[in-house]
Amino acid sequence: MLGIAFGASLLASLSGGSSSMITTPAWVSLGVAFPVAVASDKIAGMFWTISAARTYLANVAVDRRVLLGMGIAGLAGAFAGAVIGTSVNEALLRRGAGVLILIAIAASLRTVRRSDGQTVRRGTSLLGFPLGLYEGLLGSGNGILTSAILMRTRGFDLPTALGHYYALAALWCALAAGVYFARGAIDWRLAVPATIGALAGGTLGARIGRGAGSSLIRPLFVIMGVVLAARLIIA
Repeated sequence: MLGIAFGASLLASLSGGSSSMITTPAWVSLGVAFPVAVASDKIAGMFWTISAARTYLANVAVDRRVLLGMGIAGLAGAFAGAVIGTSVNEALLRRGAGVLILIAIAASLRTVRRSDGQTVRRGTSLLGFPLGLYEGLLGSGNGILTSAILMRTRGFDLPTALGHYYALAALWCALAAGVYFARGAIDWRLAVPATIGALAGGTLGARIGRGAGSSLIRPLFVIMGVVLAARLIIA
């Protein structure tokens, strides 16, 4: 369990891809109920994303306005997503997410025009609700979706966009984990080793990614996004 979580978070923190796309099916294959598998990933997620956010945002001008606005809207979404997480059609959710990821990747590859180093558009905060909702429901590929949106609407480079996403994800995962805990969907025998492995992998991956910059992260971002989208759509 620890090794699976380590590898998944290492790759995810480097590319913005989804650790849960690897870990959730792995836990289910071990006989863990789907809600319990998702809950364990949310607990692990709220720890390793904090570490990744601190690494990517070190010595970077943090957009506190977007974190506050998207964070609050996303909390409402994450709560709703966690509550209804066991009642939605998972296959439909995965396919819809796959299509959105492909669109987000295509948009992120286009040149972003910047004014005074940054393009700011109104309404970005409102997108926090659907992104938080998806984080609470499933979360696979949410880093790619959110980072692509932040690059287009805020003019961030990819490492900075990832850093802001991980800061948001930590908040959303924490609330979702609390909801799953309240609904009795936590198995600490899985959650503890998954969290330890994910924290180590996420921290290492973010340090490698921050040091290498966009030259390493962007190809991984695109490759992981396409692979993840294809798997979501075909699954």
